[in-house]
Amino acid sequence: MKYSRSNLNRIGSYLYEEGVDAFKRSEAMRIVSDWRMTHLPVLREFVENLTAYLAEQNVKYAFYSQRVKRMTSIIEKLRNNEATGMRLGGLQDIGGARFVFETLEDLHACEAALVTFSPAHFELEKVNDYIVEPKDSGYRSIHYVYKYHSENADYDGLRVELQIRTRLEHSWAMAVETASLISRTSLKANIDDNSIWREFFRLVSAIFAKKEGCAVNARYTDYTHEQYCRDYLEFLDKHKLLDQLQALRVTVNDEKTFAQSNMGYCVLLINFRNQIVTGRQYTLEQEDEASAMFTQTEQSLSGDEAVILVSIEKMQELREAYPSYFLDTKEFLSALDAFNASCTIYRENK
Repeated sequence: MKYSRSNLNRIGSYLYEEGVDAFKRSEAMRIVSDWRMTHLPVLREFVENLTAYLAEQNVKYAFYSQRVKRMTSIIEKLRNNEATGMRLGGLQDIGGARFVFETLEDLHACEAALVTFSPAHFELEKVNDYIVEPKDSGYRSIHYVYKYHSENADYDGLRVELQIRTRLEHSWAMAVETASLISRTSLKANIDDNSIWREFFRLVSAIFAKKEGCAVNARYTDYTHEQYCRDYLEFLDKHKLLDQLQALRVTVNDEKTFAQSNMGYCVLLINFRNQIVTGRQYTLEQEDEASAMFTQTEQSLSGDEAVILVSIEKMQELREAYPSYFLDTKEFLSALDAFNASCTIYRENK
């Protein structure tokens, strides 16, 4: 890799530790930004191999996306996991691809195909199945970590992460990100703070898992439908959580940016206070320009802003792949409609 693991581990702590002088922190961010961008061509090569392979295997997916991790997300992950000894050089999802499937059957078809997927230069290192064993937060997906081998020292040893999940699992995960943004808490982290939002999403994850016939979080193993409904209705009636999600609205500057069909990169700037989203598109050949704009924008963000660099097959699918950045929870809310209806009898009996 361009930077040794020990060097990355050392400078990673400069990103979030108290008392680090401004120059040292700035230099650490420059190195991490540079290292992060070396993942882009490796990630693109991986996705090109995977999409071609899935087409050969006749595996159908709803959509896919690829991105490099935001600096704020890197810092948050390091800070939240400091107690476990997680260091910057050990992060495996700096470059990540996500494939979303319409049904669990489609996902299992992909899972079966990945058993024999061995693209040149890539080595499968690890598989974490959070569908068979959901995280305590309720998160469900399957993660694959691949290591890249190259004669180019800058790229050799880099890792990319592949996530596969169903559309229902995706709607839950994106709603969690949206709630994290509006509550300003890290709901994705496995932190047992018993916040209202965290408990609500744990419950809904179990509801969705039962709907798909999958394993639920251990705390809900013996729950009856009535118990699910009564807990769920209490969250709605007492805390008005769905009302908060339904009230979100976003203004998108320049809709034409998101109406284009060609594949490329998009630098997406989100202002959460004003609820405005602005996007700038780049072709695949403009990778360096997109990277430079992403890094430059990230360095000038206010506390109410976020920027992401993503690549998807079609720009029209950007909202579908990243609804949280548009504060869009329509699919999540729609997925709860049938469960809402099934709980009516318990609402009437309250």
